[in-house]
Amino acid sequence: MSNAEIHEQPPIYRGLVQERGDVLVEAREVAEQTERQARQALDWSDVRFSRHQREESSFSPFG
Repeated sequence: MSNAEIHEQPPIYRGLVQERGDVLVEAREVAEQTERQARQALDWSDVRFSRHQREESSFSPFG
């Protein structure tokens, strides 16, 4: 089986895409969106940066 044969979609798949839309593409897009949202939700870099700034600008009787 050649590479071209592997990437070519079977006729039944093309028919289903015409009838119901490309579910695989839609699922991939939703997965990418979910991944972006999760990455943003789990990104603590702003919090660490703000804490570091507060610590640098706060008064220290020993410094």
